[in-house]
Amino acid sequence: MFKYKKLVLNICNILFIVFSLIETIIYLFCDNNIFGLYYLIINLLIIFFLVPCTYNYKKYYSTARISKLIIIIVLGIFNSYFLQLIINSSINYVDSSKIFINKIFIFKNILKGIVYFLLIIFTIFDSKLGKKIIKSISYKNVD
Repeated sequence: MFKYKKLVLNICNILFIVFSLIETIIYLFCDNNIFGLYYLIINLLIIFFLVPCTYNYKKYYSTARISKLIIIIVLGIFNSYFLQLIINSSINYVDSSKIFINKIFIFKNILKGIVYFLLIIFTIFDSKLGKKIIKSISYKNVD
């Protein structure tokens, strides 16, 4: 089971980095915008949390790893789904943020959403909550 968990975490890490690089390249060829700047800074922060968490993954339970994964998930969901609402409602001038949002829509909303979902599942099974869920399901099947 340890190998599969490590493989899932490595795949999530690689996918997130590749998607972030693609979004950075799209940002560099697009007009400058405030949303893209904030979005890429938060992506960089997520990468700085995710890479050490993946590299130092050990077999045993770690509260530090679980807390980092929860921070990654919360920041990622905020970044992908709520940041554009906050930025678009708070700026009083027109820039090319909407163009950039439309160009990265698939990466931001769909593909990274899948990565966050995999990280949520990984966090549940890596924490002790996964064992409790499995035990509660097995107790219901016995009755």
